[in-house]
Amino acid sequence: MAKNLITRDTLQPGEWYDDDTYYQILLVAPRKKRTEGQYIETTILAQKRGEFKKYLLDEKTQQNLKDYIPEREDINNKNIASYLPSPGVVFPKGFLNALFPDKSSKNPSIETNNFYDPIRTLLHTRKISQLIAKTWHCYLEAKASELWYDFVNGKWDEIDSDILDGLIAREIFFFDQQSSPDHLVPKNLDVYYPLNGEQSGEKARFLILPSSKGWQGITLSLLMAGQAYYEIKKGGQTYYHQISQPILSTGEIVIKYGLEVTWDKFKGDIKELKVEPGKSSIAYEAIIPYPPIPSEINLPIENIAKWSQAKDEGGEFPFYQKNEDDKSYLVGVEYFSPPYPYIPLSCT
Repeated sequence: MAKNLITRDTLQPGEWYDDDTYYQILLVAPRKKRTEGQYIETTILAQKRGEFKKYLLDEKTQQNLKDYIPEREDINNKNIASYLPSPGVVFPKGFLNALFPDKSSKNPSIETNNFYDPIRTLLHTRKISQLIAKTWHCYLEAKASELWYDFVNGKWDEIDSDILDGLIAREIFFFDQQSSPDHLVPKNLDVYYPLNGEQSGEKARFLILPSSKGWQGITLSLLMAGQAYYEIKKGGQTYYHQISQPILSTGEIVIKYGLEVTWDKFKGDIKELKVEPGKSSIAYEAIIPYPPIPSEINLPIENIAKWSQAKDEGGEFPFYQKNEDDKSYLVGVEYFSPPYPYIPLSCT
């Protein structure tokens, strides 16, 4: 790993779970000073993983993450730290056992390169496409009721969390790529660029740096990694609600992909970036399409909802299917792309 991503030359095995390793999350809140077309305030919070143990997840988020629970004994799965680093999309154990039936295989890299990696990439495209469809559906639902008024006026506690998640994600897609987040915590950049004399005693940092090209899309990157939240007050306690479940991993948004949004296309693109020797940045720029919502004639809201809510396994548009007779899995990936026109397919 490049030197300016972390304070030492390498990230040691297992160190990403160290309480002293630094991570970022995105905190979203209603905009205090109303500005037409800008309804959220964004804060990038960077601190040690151990400090995120104090950030308790709400019950809905815990339920949404039931399939993402890490197999580690040092966590309780009820706080933000439990899901750092982000794993990105996950497959059920049965699927992985079917893909890698013999753990003693002499060529595990062959199975990984030929099956796991490409299938995971296709699942990325499906999940991002579904997220875009969700933002469309939630916006149309809110505009047809009083929920849009509640959203723009900061009355978020009046809105069902599923709808609110979609509305917030929509605002993040619209975030100006040339703008920085509204707030940085801490305000100085010492977390990102410690003084040379302090580096020897510092722990690793798994962060998107302000000097990285990935910084221009950091709000969307953190959303895609499941590292974006808003606060919920309940019974005098503050909880954190995850806006979207992980799609990309922390490593992918820090090292591999910088995200950018285009608003006038239905087709995404991936560009390989020029990497200057001695300077680290992300390797690829992924341009995600977020076009205007098609008319009801071209794309009925019912179809948008069906795609946004489709399950990976079972239902009308499965990504994979399970054979109950022999517990095997069929991966035809027929529905890695939407079955309806006008819904964008992402490019990662």
